[in-house]
Amino acid sequence: MAHSTAYRSLLLLCAVACLICASSGQTCKSQNFTSNFFQTCQDLPVLDAFLHWTYSPSNSTLDIAYWATPGSAGGWVAWAINPTATGMVGSQAIVGYVVSGKVNVITTNLSSYKPSMQNESLSFPVSNLAGQSSGKDIILFATLTLPTKNSTVNLVWQTGPMSGGVPSKHPFDEANLKSMKTLDLLSGQNTTTSGGDQNTTTSGGGQNTTTSGGVSKIRRKNLTFLANSFLFDLIVLLSVLAFYII
Repeated sequence: MAHSTAYRSLLLLCAVACLICASSGQTCKSQNFTSNFFQTCQDLPVLDAFLHWTYSPSNSTLDIAYWATPGSAGGWVAWAINPTATGMVGSQAIVGYVVSGKVNVITTNLSSYKPSMQNESLSFPVSNLAGQSSGKDIILFATLTLPTKNSTVNLVWQTGPMSGGVPSKHPFDEANLKSMKTLDLLSGQNTTTSGGDQNTTTSGGGQNTTTSGGVSKIRRKNLTFLANSFLFDLIVLLSVLAFYII
């Protein structure tokens, strides 16, 4: 009987481990929108964040959806473009947080290392601001008219706690200090930055849903689906065995 109980406990532990593995595989390609379509998406390297975008070089407009998990319950998320430099200071930010069950979205100018985080106009036009929640995640939508026709932009993204109904300063953990990079909106090429200094290493992290090379991307998506299906079936099997084994 003791062996049976131990074996049952082991099976349940395996099922839980498989469930954790299955739930931790979120990528931008696995995220769906009900009424928005974006040409390209990218998994940002830190802070459980993802960027979806469509860039129109003819008029320098950028439609984005920023999908992120707050670092703490009830916290805020933010995504920004810095039109003048790399790093936080000078960034033009879109911030979202939940108020009474709805996502409140504001824009704010990060003019110093102690920004007001109050709602204010940005240095370039922004429209179609919206926000929604998906489980514990927050999704921000916006259309930006970029100040230049240069497709390369300096990105900053962040998360932090709320204090008195106002976004408070973010943590200074390693991930929070590395949440910036330069991105080419056309090619998806990245240049990571650290502490405001640009790193010369580039990588192609953009995943385009409309351009060539779609066969390999569809194959990767199908493999991800099959892997998740296998994990789900394994969880069910282990759970059944755990409750019916003698």
